[in-house]
Amino acid sequence: MEDEQGFAEFYRACRLRVYPALVATLGEPRLAEESIDEALTRAAERWSQVRTLDRPAGWVYRVGVNWATSWRRKLSLRPTRRSEDLDRAHLDVLPDFDLVRLLSDLPLRQRQMLILRFGLGYSVEETAALLGVAAGTVKSGVHRARQQLRDDPEVLDGRP
Repeated sequence: MEDEQGFAEFYRACRLRVYPALVATLGEPRLAEESIDEALTRAAERWSQVRTLDRPAGWVYRVGVNWATSWRRKLSLRPTRRSEDLDRAHLDVLPDFDLVRLLSDLPLRQRQMLILRFGLGYSVEETAALLGVAAGTVKSGVHRARQQLRDDPEVLDGRP
């Protein structure tokens, strides 16, 4: 019973935190919805192991991204890269649509690095572990992404 209550609390908190990150990463709210549902189902099935992780929400994020990537691959779909492709009916889940629109112009890996580092608050090392890359790769990826955002004329002009 305590285990079920612990998962229920985790579920509510994780869904609120990770779903917007998946929307920003994947660029498609409906796919993010399916992705978070699948990831949380897998977390429930493995709750005895997931609950012992240092950052179980990061595990859910990674599983969600992996599931969406596999799903797209099966259907031979390309990831959404531009904000015009976002389903505007679901934008209320995003804390800052202008930021998501800017991030959507970044390559997926850089977008993931920024979301994990600054959106979900993971350290460089934690982000590297979640993405399966070296810490230096995260540092350079974040640097390049921030530089690209600084060079974006809309960011420099202060326009959303």
